[in-house]
Amino acid sequence: MHHSSRDTASAHPIITLTTDFGLQDPYVGQLKGALLKGCPLATIIDITHAIPVWDVATAAVTIRTSYAFFPPGTLHLIVVDPGVGGQRSILTAAGDGYFFVAPDNGILSLLVADNKIEGIHRVEQASFFADSVSPTFHGRDIMAPVAAALAGGRSLHDFGAAVPLHELTQIVTPAVVAEADGLQLQGLIQRIDHFGNIRTNIHAGHDRSNFDFFDFLELGDQRITQLVKTYCEGPEGGLLVLIDSSGYLEIAANQASAAEILGCAPGEGVTVHFVQK
Repeated sequence: MHHSSRDTASAHPIITLTTDFGLQDPYVGQLKGALLKGCPLATIIDITHAIPVWDVATAAVTIRTSYAFFPPGTLHLIVVDPGVGGQRSILTAAGDGYFFVAPDNGILSLLVADNKIEGIHRVEQASFFADSVSPTFHGRDIMAPVAAALAGGRSLHDFGAAVPLHELTQIVTPAVVAEADGLQLQGLIQRIDHFGNIRTNIHAGHDRSNFDFFDFLELGDQRITQLVKTYCEGPEGGLLVLIDSSGYLEIAANQASAAEILGCAPGEGVTVHFVQK
């Protein structure tokens, strides 16, 4: 398979990192060191190291909503790997002008669902790995050297056999349920960010006209009636609903933590009510 982005492969590739490592341990530094060993001219950008531990679903949404903000040809390395050392494969992938390296645990499955992935190969060639591989840190000893080689111009075929997309591990994301009368959408809280904004799994998509008929959002015994375009439209400390920068419905508060005000957690249900059109 020929990937045209290779025709303009940069001598200074960009590699991004998305992990659940946090910053209090040396793991992120070791990962960057391993990347620079294999690709000394790489620019390494942190998307985030604060994915909740082992939370593959949040990692999948994070890469889905972040990858395209980088220049074409960027390689995205995603290491959220609860199955490290087990039987799960490691994957290299290309699509939409970008490259990806991640474990086969569902992290790339939303990109596959979005028809963004053009080719995926299983990593089988141990010649790319570090000289000694820790069974507990494949991110450093396998994924980073593979990512460095791919960023440096190697092709997907060099690492192992192609994988049919239907064989990939799928992520199980709870579906958003629409009531038959079209007047309700039931979803749940997907994540809470650093500001206490509450992202739901309800995606407004490009057609936001449905939300012209928004009535209120119900969360526990709370009803939030204010749908705004941006945080400062609500009264200070007041709860509001908006569509966030990635197109998901979000519950927020103007200069306050909505999560603290509501005392809620990921996984809790939310219902959006619409008025009759």
